[in-house]
Amino acid sequence: YPHYARHDQIAAYFEDYAQHFGFRDKITFNTTVTKVEPDPNFGWLVSTSGPNGDNTQHYDYVLVANGHHWDPRWPDPAYPGDFNGEQIHAHSYRSAEQLKGRKVVVVGAGNSAMDIAVEASKVAETTHWSVRRGQWVLRKLVFGQALDQVALPGWLPWWATAARLRIGAILSGDMTKYGLPKPPHTPGQSHPVQSEQIRAQLDAGAIAVQPGIERLDGDRVVFTDGTSVEADLIVWATGYNVTFPFFDEDFLSAPDNSLPLWKRTVHPDHPGLFFIGLLQPVGAVMPLAQAQGEWVAEIINGDYKLPAPQYIRKRMGYEHERNLKQFYDSPRHTMEVDFDAFLWDLARERKAGRERVQASL
Repeated sequence: YPHYARHDQIAAYFEDYAQHFGFRDKITFNTTVTKVEPDPNFGWLVSTSGPNGDNTQHYDYVLVANGHHWDPRWPDPAYPGDFNGEQIHAHSYRSAEQLKGRKVVVVGAGNSAMDIAVEASKVAETTHWSVRRGQWVLRKLVFGQALDQVALPGWLPWWATAARLRIGAILSGDMTKYGLPKPPHTPGQSHPVQSEQIRAQLDAGAIAVQPGIERLDGDRVVFTDGTSVEADLIVWATGYNVTFPFFDEDFLSAPDNSLPLWKRTVHPDHPGLFFIGLLQPVGAVMPLAQAQGEWVAEIINGDYKLPAPQYIRKRMGYEHERNLKQFYDSPRHTMEVDFDAFLWDLARERKAGRERVQASL
């Protein structure tokens, strides 16, 4: 695999993984989970809808792995005015064919926004990139190595691990010379934004940077500095909501994308309910999700014993405080974790839980 695998390579990897370990036949495809609720006696009642109709079954445990990049967040409230062209969310973007020959405005300052702006700049008639808040844009490779592969001991304090991103930002260079706003935070206080091509396309004049949008006006987009551009396609790369449509909101929800969990896995109030992949690491999510899955398997098998509830809540408070120190307060960072620190801390807790099992025998 290359340093940054393509989406089709990742999809093929998952297919091969399921085939190799022989559990593909355990998966029920083309079926929607419509409701998950506690069983009054024990466990959970899970309702589904699929080719075989509607069904409700009892399960002892539920692992929620529906992800947090599937429910598009649109501007709320919507910008005033009307737009005559097409509007899509980055979630609906599939290929540069959607941008070919168009007059495109890309809204947002995250990784998706930059990637789409770069692709648009190569095939669209015009490409404008609307950015309200400045970001430190890191290069994907530092000295020929992927930035997230510069591993550090997990026991280091947060400011030491954040230094890795700060060094990456310094080596990558300032973006204000291209017209982007100065970031209001220091490098390492936000989820990394990376691109190898954005600077080249900006230097070539293929992408024009604009401030935030003020209003829409027919076939034009008007910005906060009073300028406007003609457009027939707006791509809103404005993030995602964290939602669980199969839970009653009164039972469980994530207002402002916040759902407190111990080690982003265990819900302190709902035994037998676990979350996998509901985190945002600096790096790939798959190794962390695998570690979470292994941990939950140990819990279910009885190889690991959870500590007392008061200890869990105390540690959750500590983890929350660490997050607030390292990342600026934003719905984008409610699930942010430090890759190395997370794996190190989880491995330490799994060992402690196995020791609790032995002590109770």
